[in-house]
Amino acid sequence: MKKLLLMGMLLAMASGMHAENLLKASDIEVKPGEEGTIEIEMVNTDPICAFEFLLTLPTGLSIPTYINDDDEEVLNVVLSRGKSKHTLEIAEQSTAGVYKLLSYSSSNQTFKENSGTIVTIKVKASSDFTGGTATISGIALTDNSSPANEFNPSDVTINITSTAGINEISAEKPATVYDLKGNQIRKNATSVEGLAKGVYIINNKKVIVK
Repeated sequence: MKKLLLMGMLLAMASGMHAENLLKASDIEVKPGEEGTIEIEMVNTDPICAFEFLLTLPTGLSIPTYINDDDEEVLNVVLSRGKSKHTLEIAEQSTAGVYKLLSYSSSNQTFKENSGTIVTIKVKASSDFTGGTATISGIALTDNSSPANEFNPSDVTINITSTAGINEISAEKPATVYDLKGNQIRKNATSVEGLAKGVYIINNKKVIVK
């Protein structure tokens, strides 16, 4: 009997060691002035019914809004798993670029499946965005047991790169290159080759040279 109890305890411990409940996301690329998509995936061994976390975006990146079916302006964030049974709340914090996301079920319904995208977030880059790092922190995943268990996996880092605006200027239309202070850097330019890294004004548009 003692041997059976010991084996049971060891099996339970081994099972707990292999339990995996976490969030993850892939790196993305967003061009200046354009939109991109961050897909956050949840991988869970336990039956998860709620989650919350903080999303911190780099300077120059924000979550755009859209008008929903109730004619309300809301942030462009979509719940991908369990959308019919779960409520999704998102609020921008007092610190710019920081958003708190919370999803839960009033009847403790669990998210379907054990992997896949849980949240899709649209992001918009400013015209002078040069890239940066987004972080998902303060993660809390809650199961449907009573009392509930909370899992706090490690923070997630998302590298966001940005491509240069242009490499060449049309030879038929040479342009004057200015810095952001309005100083003339190059006249009758047909290329950005040789310019130092930075942001310039060319043809009344901000151009990033890397």
